[in-house]
Amino acid sequence: MKHTRPRIAALTGALVGFALIFAVPLGAATSEALLKDFFEGRRVTLRIDMPGTHEGVNVYPQARRDLDTADYRDNLRRYGASLRVGDTAVVTLVKVKKDLIEFQLNGGGYGTFFDDTDTSVRVPYVGKSDRERRLEQLLRDERDRSRRRQLERELRDLRRWRERENDQRAFEAERLSEFKEDRLAFRRHEGGSRFNLRFHDRVPYGLGPDDIMAALAEYVDFDGQRYYRGR
Repeated sequence: MKHTRPRIAALTGALVGFALIFAVPLGAATSEALLKDFFEGRRVTLRIDMPGTHEGVNVYPQARRDLDTADYRDNLRRYGASLRVGDTAVVTLVKVKKDLIEFQLNGGGYGTFFDDTDTSVRVPYVGKSDRERRLEQLLRDERDRSRRRQLERELRDLRRWRERENDQRAFEAERLSEFKEDRLAFRRHEGGSRFNLRFHDRVPYGLGPDDIMAALAEYVDFDGQRYYRGR
């Protein structure tokens, strides 16, 4: 019995340890609240142009080259810039995921789940009417020249009207599509952008504000801000 209690105590301690390990995800509960408290609502100044999309800019702090310049250039060309060098922006959200930290600016970028990015316009076109089909059938069987000319005139008029109507609808669809493209460009410009800090396997444990500022130092001016533990 003398050896039983120490063994029970050791087993209990081990179980508690395992429970704590699995209850707190690495890089999640240990740092997100701290990062949100420090960054969200603060103003920063951009040192690069930011694409107007929720895809943002991918930064790889653990890689030899932390910025994929080809991907960055393609997104700027495709979506345009919502924030430019020298612009100030508000940090609106910091989100820690398994192997990613989202650092969102002025809304995080247009194009998320509920944002409409479709610029196409679909309009119903006018097909052949029953009268047009009937005239085509009558012409196949009509032998009288005078009657044929009459039927051909009527059929020609119906076809011209249908073509004019479809041309008008095509023009209207193009006009509406251009309007949607302009509106989408405006929304992208106003929708902000984001940095995606991407890590191997998972976000490092206990990552703090100074680590984030160091990772983004080349792209964001934090105006000399520092994090002091215990503040």
